[in-house]
Amino acid sequence: MWFAVLATLASVVLFYLSDRQQRWLDQPLPGLSRLLALLLLVAATALWVVILGVGVGLFVGLWVFALPAMLLPLMAGHYRDSFQRGQRG
Repeated sequence: MWFAVLATLASVVLFYLSDRQQRWLDQPLPGLSRLLALLLLVAATALWVVILGVGVGLFVGLWVFALPAMLLPLMAGHYRDSFQRGQRG
């Protein structure tokens, strides 16, 4: 189960860092990282389904992917953008 969690989280990070609108790196990661992210996500989804069954596995896999995918841009905005506490833009 831990490999499924780690593979899902790694795919989220790779998808985010390879996006042209990401805010953590000066340049996004190359396009090959998106392919790696997709392969990790497919492997993680297969593991979730094998471990928990089709219905629950897809549900859990979706949430383990969606929650970090929503949190990464929020964290990047908090730490990198001008709306940090104490800064004026």
